[in-house]
Amino acid sequence: MGLNEQGVIFKSIIDFEDPSGVLVAGKVPAVGTADLYSGTAILVKANQCALMIYKGQIADVLMQGLHEVKTGNFPILTQLANWRFGFDSPLRCEVWFFSGSVYTNRRWGTTQPVIYDFPDYRAVPIRAHGIFNLVVRDASKVFMTLIGSRNSFDVTELENLVQAQVTEMLPKALIVVPSLEELNRSQSAVAQELLGLVNKALEQYGIGLISLQVMSLVPSQEVLQALDAKASMNIIGNKQDYLLYKAANSLLSDHSAGGGQGKGSSDSMQLMMGLMLGKSLLDAKEKERPMIVSMDDEEHVAIETKPCPKCKKIVRSGDKFCASCGTELK
Repeated sequence: MGLNEQGVIFKSIIDFEDPSGVLVAGKVPAVGTADLYSGTAILVKANQCALMIYKGQIADVLMQGLHEVKTGNFPILTQLANWRFGFDSPLRCEVWFFSGSVYTNRRWGTTQPVIYDFPDYRAVPIRAHGIFNLVVRDASKVFMTLIGSRNSFDVTELENLVQAQVTEMLPKALIVVPSLEELNRSQSAVAQELLGLVNKALEQYGIGLISLQVMSLVPSQEVLQALDAKASMNIIGNKQDYLLYKAANSLLSDHSAGGGQGKGSSDSMQLMMGLMLGKSLLDAKEKERPMIVSMDDEEHVAIETKPCPKCKKIVRSGDKFCASCGTELK
């Protein structure tokens, strides 16, 4: 940029470069306004556009190329500023350069779980994260809605805007998931639905997403554990067998974690629990019968039964303790 010490541009070339690659827009000069004389040129490089701002209004939009400042070249600006042909006094104007680059691999994610109601499960917390590619579609809208009085605008501020829109639209995009069990297999469909919803919301700001990817879409840890238990129960096929399997694994894991230490009351308690659970499962069918009938040669003798007040299992009326839970019977 041809700037002198006072920041005045005098019959030179105005251009803009961003070595950092993160600026969406920048003003030239950064402070104050540019003094444009007849013969000053504005160079808009490849993948850029420039806005001429005069008294807060967008006077002209310049696309790629070299634009020489003359009264005939800027009809709208000439009309607003009331230029005289061959003017010698400078025109004070802001020049904003906008990048048309695609900002790739920008990350998004849910800071808090999103609550969603699936057809078979209600109020399931869902966490998600992914990446998106962002581009400026309409520099005029970006300037009018987002930039305000600042002198530069970088992509991190757009990321925050996109993040908020993605979080808001995610519950609506989850409608394409048929069931909770199909959540992981529906990531691509959710991404496509989310892309359309977010782009519609961002249109008013003059920006848009080229693509959006969902890299992870998972429920909370508690829901995952419940789904694992359900899958294991379906594979084993019998609820009582599954409970026995879980109890045995729990006893084995507790014993292994102890490393041979902690003998005594802990081992005795585990042994008692294992015996009680095994007896309960093996005798379940007998205990579920409402009446126990013994047979001899001449008569049938019916033995009265009643439910345990604690676990509701069927016990004999004369028993002092429940065989299932050990509760004392009155």
